Amino acid sequence: MKVNLSGKTSRFAKRTLADFSEKMIVMLADMPLEEISVQKICGLCNYPRSTFYNYFDDIYDLMDYCWIAIMKDMDIEKYLNVQGEQNTEQIFSLLYGYLDQYRPQIYRILLKNGLEGRCMASLRAFIKKQIGQVIRKCPGTKDFPVREDVMVDYYAATLEMLLEKCFFTKEQLSKEEALQAVRFLLGSVEKEAHKK
Repeated sequence: MKVNLSGKTSRFAKRTLADFSEKMIVMLADMPLEEISVQKICGLCNYPRSTFYNYFDDIYDLMDYCWIAIMKDMDIEKYLNVQGEQNTEQIFSLLYGYLDQYRPQIYRILLKNGLEGRCMASLRAFIKKQIGQVIRKCPGTKDFPVREDVMVDYYAATLEMLLEKCFFTKEQLSKEEALQAVRFLLGSVEKEAHKK
């Protein structure tokens, strides 16, 4: 993305980003991501193409921003101080809650976009990136006897896989089943690291 979201954003920029992301979500419920063009979205938003390119590199860049916009209120930072093996369960529960809150919108989008398309790939990458950023900041990550980047990738991939099984497969896991898997797959690793 061409806009620095961590810095101060003008009202015009906020409105423009909201216009593009809201219209993109509406369009995704009607057609696959691959059929959405810069020209179509600019026409729907009443912005020139140059405005689009001031903010995004392409449609896929806008798609990535849409996930940020949908989950902008997720305050994952507050779970970073939870101790030990509870940390991962809390993070999983928070991510589950946000996906569950937007389940109807996500399902409408998936009806037209499917599990194997670019739209779903964008969502998977977004979830994995969010989880990775959080795990990297968690106290205790440096306590593991393997490199930090390996642990971050392991945690992110495991949590992303469990969220996918909760929301995007035919035989979905319940939240309780997923939490049990979190405890088994990650909790045992955390307990071992905290013994030392």
